Amino acid sequence: MLLLLNSSAGFVIFYDFVLNLDPRVTAVRLIVGLHNTISKMGDPSVLPMVYAEPSTRPQAYNTNSALVGARQPVPRCPPQPDLGIVVELQCAGGPGSEHDETRLITRAWTKIPLFDDNNMLLAGRFKLPLRMVPIKPFVPSNDLSQIPQYGESEIYYRIVHMNEAGIHATSTIADTNSVTYQLAPQGGIVLHQTTISPVMIPPPPSASPPHSPYHSRLDNYPVRGNPNMEPLVGFQVDRVKNAEPGEGKVRLSVYYSSTGKVAQSGIGPVTCSTTAVRSNFKQGYHVFGQQEASFSDVQLQGDMMLIARFYLKKKTPGPEDVHFDNPEASPYEDETLVAWTALPLVQTHLRDLTARSRMEFDPSHMRINTGTHTLKLFQPPTPEASRIPFEDVAYNREWKPYGKSTLRIHIFQGVARPGSLTPSELSSDGEDTIPEFAWLPLDRKRPPSEPYISGDGFDVYIDGCRFLPDSVTFTKVAGRVLDRKYEVYGKDILTSVKLDSDIYNPIYEHKEEFREPNIPPSSTLLLKIYTVDSFYKKLTVVGYATINIFVETGTERQPNVDKNAMEISLNTGAHQLRLYSQGPNGVDPLSEGSLRNANIRLIPCASVLVRIVKVPKGPNGKPLESNKVPQSDWLRLGLWQPRPKYSDRVYYSMKCVPLKGENKMLHGMMKRPKIPTRDAVATHAQAKEGFMRSDKNMEQYIKNQLTKTVDSKPLEQDLNFICQYNPKHGFKISIDSAVNVPWSNFTHGHICINPPGAFYLGAPHATYDKLVFTEAVDLRSTNTSPAWRDGFKHYPRRSYHRFLTAVIHLQEIFVSASKENYKYGLLEQAWTVVQIFKENYAYTSAFQLPLFQGSPNQQFLKQLAREPSKEWMERNIRSKNIKLLEGASLYIRICDGRREDELVTDVPMNRLVGVNTDYIPRGLEEKYGREKPGRALGSLVPQGKTSEQFVENLAIKFKSLVYKLYEEGNVSKS
Repeated sequence: MLLLLNSSAGFVIFYDFVLNLDPRVTAVRLIVGLHNTISKMGDPSVLPMVYAEPSTRPQAYNTNSALVGARQPVPRCPPQPDLGIVVELQCAGGPGSEHDETRLITRAWTKIPLFDDNNMLLAGRFKLPLRMVPIKPFVPSNDLSQIPQYGESEIYYRIVHMNEAGIHATSTIADTNSVTYQLAPQGGIVLHQTTISPVMIPPPPSASPPHSPYHSRLDNYPVRGNPNMEPLVGFQVDRVKNAEPGEGKVRLSVYYSSTGKVAQSGIGPVTCSTTAVRSNFKQGYHVFGQQEASFSDVQLQGDMMLIARFYLKKKTPGPEDVHFDNPEASPYEDETLVAWTALPLVQTHLRDLTARSRMEFDPSHMRINTGTHTLKLFQPPTPEASRIPFEDVAYNREWKPYGKSTLRIHIFQGVARPGSLTPSELSSDGEDTIPEFAWLPLDRKRPPSEPYISGDGFDVYIDGCRFLPDSVTFTKVAGRVLDRKYEVYGKDILTSVKLDSDIYNPIYEHKEEFREPNIPPSSTLLLKIYTVDSFYKKLTVVGYATINIFVETGTERQPNVDKNAMEISLNTGAHQLRLYSQGPNGVDPLSEGSLRNANIRLIPCASVLVRIVKVPKGPNGKPLESNKVPQSDWLRLGLWQPRPKYSDRVYYSMKCVPLKGENKMLHGMMKRPKIPTRDAVATHAQAKEGFMRSDKNMEQYIKNQLTKTVDSKPLEQDLNFICQYNPKHGFKISIDSAVNVPWSNFTHGHICINPPGAFYLGAPHATYDKLVFTEAVDLRSTNTSPAWRDGFKHYPRRSYHRFLTAVIHLQEIFVSASKENYKYGLLEQAWTVVQIFKENYAYTSAFQLPLFQGSPNQQFLKQLAREPSKEWMERNIRSKNIKLLEGASLYIRICDGRREDELVTDVPMNRLVGVNTDYIPRGLEEKYGREKPGRALGSLVPQGKTSEQFVENLAIKFKSLVYKLYEEGNVSKS
């Protein structure tokens, strides 16, 4: 309908809905502004963000729609045929958003025509296809058909006269009414795009230029886009790595090298600055959260140089300050320029261009240097742009590097790069490979075949241990030979230790002789390694190891029966044996595989070196005994065989193949300073210097300290104290299951690390340390005891903080099915907290944690950053500041980032094994040990959805609902 416009009254435009969105899009936002074909008129308006829902229209299967429901009055608008409203569509989720599904990114646009050639208002209900970016605000509406459509998405809108707005405001807005909207009279046509082969640039001369860190391969590349389109250049600042601690920001400026002046764009100089961030939660990093700036109508020249300056307020010595708030108590100095770097903004494959030829931007061989760049930082002063070369900036020797620091930025043209740039930081710098000589593979080529005759005897050598945990001091090995029924044969093994050997790789050089004639075929050697733990100062069993004495002749099998007629052979050779955290249970038959087959946790990286040796016989055919032969003849007769070096590769080691995480730990363990055993004894004994000069005194002290008494039981090795925490590898958390939640619906949760507790601080802090969500709910679990199959979530590069905690927040989600759609909402909530570190080590354990009603607030998080979480929990339960969700608890796993392999079984599958229940309130253990029945979650899935679809959609909706609460300010801050 075409009506004359009463310019004194104006009109109103209703933005009703957007249809045919990608099914992965979770939220959208419109930004609208008035433009003609020459300039923009006024500032753009940002409409409220709305959430996308699966479409209920039969013809729109597997698409999402977003109900916008916004209106914009335009009073006193002069009628002009070239006037239109440019609509920018920002989406969260969808293609290209895998790394960051919550960030709103510009995906499409269109231009709504307002008047026809006779200056008449184009009033009515219309729909317009949304177009691919980049946005071209000054393109006439009739030329929109030349621009490809963004999928099949369309915007539906109404234009009405101002005096009719009240009537139209009461209209029902629903995507089922989309048939009442007609194609807009201008800009509504979509032309089918014909693929055209790109114009190829001739290759350069055969002598290729040397590789530059700033230039991708440019031998052949197509011209990107139309050279006549308006240039839009943008920058995303990701992070600065390895700078000094403090509060930093990055300032970007683009210069023309020929004049030294700042480049110009349609909105002013091409210069921008990030907000300041602190390097206080990610080790060695200033994370800027991909802060972004873009410039339209940039006046392009071929000599444009981007200069980045890094300003820092250095941190003064003082107590830990890890929160974003409290600026009055800032521990930072004045802001100072500490580093800079540069990058040519324009790329070309031509070499040796003159300064004059660079002044013009020639699209035949030039393009914007888009992509992700990691730039080396240099110390001030910053040179003039005209003095910075266009080639090999990183290798310029005139500038002094700012340590090993780098800046990572992303340059884009037209469309910003979606998602986070950080995943590439997860590399382990080659630590996935085993360090040299840390473990040498060797397998026995042929099984033993020489028959063993009763009475032949054998010798056992205990050579040493390798890579014992950080908590050891001085050690000894004790052992026994037992049959499958735990009957003891022969002498007990009790070693001493060489005082000059390293405590982490001790040497024992102990031999024990076995000459008993009745040792059964099923016999197993059981070894224990003892120490005085450096943390607990008490006698501790570091670990257990087993090896079979015999094999069935010609095989590697251990005999499992003790028949005299069975043909057996001695299990001769040098063996490297794994250490396990617990011994055999004393009930099941004992064998070499008892510890391994019982799924007992191993002691990471630790092993013991053992040799089983055939005994030489004398002239009478009987085995020799060392106590009947002079010591000077032992070596000649074979009664003493010297300890080989591990590097000689003689130990059968295939039962000690390092796990992936152990490879990383071995790199750290090999960097531990060597501590002679005598030094460890001196530190522990704190005796006078004269006592420590005597090796005999030291050996006797070790013997006394490592001898257990009748009335005391040794401690088991604390598996947290294996290898000190390394921020590069970080830690991992897995939310496995909840028990006894008093809810009727589905449950999901999210993790926030505190400090900084960014999510609960509100904007803008949450973007610097985002929530991690559960996603894969297990439909086999129940509504009262939900479980999740996500597994471990990784937190690399996390700085050590004594009281670092994981705040875990659960929320009940209801799902209702109506005729038109599925509706999701949040109901009840609960939370809990667990401490990440013990001393300087990351906990590697499963926990049962009590759940509390409601949600955490900022005051709680500040307190938790200053005291142990268990003590905080006990104190606040007593004072009733927090209220228990009675009987409800959460099972989680935490591990050092290198030790995930040790906790491969999730807690729901094996809740009774190795769960730390220290957080459960005293006296309530029985209540928290009972599980209430519930309904299987699979029975709650609405009809019409497959299980896989529902689980995926539920996770997406939960994230959207949580962030909606956050944006509306409903996160508890009191």
